[in-house]
Amino acid sequence: MYRLLTESLLGLRLEVDRLHLKPVLPDSWKSLKIHYRYRETFHHITLRNNGGKTVTRVVFDGEERPDKTIPLIDDHRSTT
Repeated sequence: MYRLLTESLLGLRLEVDRLHLKPVLPDSWKSLKIHYRYRETFHHITLRNNGGKTVTRVVFDGEERPDKTIPLIDDHRSTT
């Protein structure tokens, strides 16, 4: 059930050392926070629902990611 929710509704997909996002959120959900643990590092992810069905941009540690993925590095720090 957990995997169904994270992969289908939230659209999280782990691919080697990258986290891909493809959420399918109800229109009534304006935003969502996810606390994702990769080994010993925590990633605090905020999804904002602007009514579209595709990810328009991904910002990781203040920088926009052109590949729209979150790089997963086990540096024992919390990231946003």
